[in-house]
Amino acid sequence: PGGTHFRTHWSPILALLWPLIRMTHSPLSLQIAQVVLIALTAVPLYRLIERYAGTACALRCAWLCLLYPPLLANAFAEFHELAFYPVLTLSLIWAADRARWGWFAVFAALLVLVREDACLDLAIIGIALALVGASARQKSARGLLYGEPIQPLALAAAGTSLTLLAAGSLAFYAGVVLTRLGPWAPSHFYQYAFARGPLQTALSIFTHPVDLLRAVATRGRLTYLLEAFVPLALLPLLTPWTLLALPAFAGILLSSDQSVWRMGMHYVLLWAPWMVLAASFALVRLAQRRSERIARIWWRAAISLCVVFLIAFNPMHPAHYLRAEPYQHSADVMRAFACVPRDAEVVTHDEWFAHEAIAYPNSSEIPDRLGSYRGYIVYGSDWQSGHFLKVKPQIEAGVRAGTLLPVCRFGSVAVVRTR
Repeated sequence: PGGTHFRTHWSPILALLWPLIRMTHSPLSLQIAQVVLIALTAVPLYRLIERYAGTACALRCAWLCLLYPPLLANAFAEFHELAFYPVLTLSLIWAADRARWGWFAVFAALLVLVREDACLDLAIIGIALALVGASARQKSARGLLYGEPIQPLALAAAGTSLTLLAAGSLAFYAGVVLTRLGPWAPSHFYQYAFARGPLQTALSIFTHPVDLLRAVATRGRLTYLLEAFVPLALLPLLTPWTLLALPAFAGILLSSDQSVWRMGMHYVLLWAPWMVLAASFALVRLAQRRSERIARIWWRAAISLCVVFLIAFNPMHPAHYLRAEPYQHSADVMRAFACVPRDAEVVTHDEWFAHEAIAYPNSSEIPDRLGSYRGYIVYGSDWQSGHFLKVKPQIEAGVRAGTLLPVCRFGSVAVVRTR
């Protein structure tokens, strides 16, 4: 809605999937791409841990990554550009750990094109990496996960560069893109009585701390954190690498909209890779400081908890997503769209738009107000969503007044166009 995704999110990385869409002409290809991207998260994690603890431990950590409910749920959910984030962040850490600075630059460049809130997190993460590099001792170099990078000064420079790159990408989006397209659409996720928008919400930590505490100290947010930590058997609490997840947790838990901190939503992809990295390194330290047997027991506990959470609190919500909805994309919908020229402006319901947007490049969702709209409308006359029930009277009034002309109708699916 509004003609461009950039008003909602800064995600130029989506262009990488254009050849896939062009080749398949199917939105299902995006879902498959998301499954692949989430599954690939285990690869850089395996490569990272293998250096510290060998093949067997690395393989266990990879399995834990693939069974971690928040990650698994987002392989199953609707496609979202944040699917790129976990594999790229762990690849970035792998590159920093091995001092592969060319690859570090590639992964950093891709990451700052994923989304604007990811840029904010990356700016903080870059500062953290720079501090690790600047404070590391040159004599010992057990590896980045121990805070002892191979090339400390180079890491400090790389971390600083990541911060500048992320800040620059964010500034370009805010200062150039949004000034032309309009205000940032998701800002309504941070509206309280004492704050309007994300910046005021963040500042309210200092200006209205008591009000903010009352607003965010809810049972729902607590259970959200439990669903993040408990499946990993609290292993992330044993290593400071969990701190890199704090910016993402803060951005999510400070939201005034409950949907943002609902497990299974794509926002978890901003913190999930840091959680599996922290849990994996905790297993490495347990094996080295205590015994391999203790590490295996803790790993089995984490795997068991992941399975329990997938059975009892499944964030994939299969009972919802695998249920046949009454308004599916049907034969009547396809026949109705055949009445619309392929290059015409056309709006329809969100669920049908997902199927037809590739074939109809000038399509969009039905807007709230039809007064200035010019083009075709494909709709179900018996559709019961709250949004459409507000728009339906406008369509009916337009047909009665003659400003909307009936084109065709198949069952409950109708097509009208503006005069």
